Amino acid sequence: MTTETPPRACTMQDAELLETEVLVEKPKRFVRESLAMPDGYELDWYYVDTPPSVLTVPVTADGELVMVRQYRHNLKRHALEFPAGTVNDGEDLAAAALRELEEETGCTLLPGAQLRPLGAYYSLPSETNKYTHVYLAQPVTISGPATGDTEIEKYFDMSVVRVPLAEAVAEIGAGINGTETVTALMLAWKVISSAK
Repeated sequence: MTTETPPRACTMQDAELLETEVLVEKPKRFVRESLAMPDGYELDWYYVDTPPSVLTVPVTADGELVMVRQYRHNLKRHALEFPAGTVNDGEDLAAAALRELEEETGCTLLPGAQLRPLGAYYSLPSETNKYTHVYLAQPVTISGPATGDTEIEKYFDMSVVRVPLAEAVAEIGAGINGTETVTALMLAWKVISSAK
């Protein structure tokens, strides 16, 4: 791939940070930064500042995906997603992925199985610095009920849904339309397909 680089103009990379203000601390940290551009233009930049996140693609021994159907208030609708959440201070990434898996689905890895890292990705670079570490958990078994976290998940109308892999891929753009979920699904599909 060849990329032509135009002459470098004044960019946000060159901005001077004048002030940082945390507008909302919890449950999501909203930040405003005042910037001064080298050409004198000043602007405010708003974004969601988040800790690292994990997302797990759980697959049962018979090849079904274990997903979470939950109400997303900002969308005013339910969404079909994989178990995911933020990493606690000092928490190991894989431990966080397994915790979220069990909290949101009641699933655990079968003995001898290990998480497989599928990479880490920025979720929505224009709006947040959220960096999500994606894992494949295969095979998993349902070992108890989903409990959710102790904070706000009790309000999300969450339920566990088992979906055959091919059906999930066919639902992209219809029943599955969140980019984090689509990305994780495609990464997992590639690994699972190549193992056959």
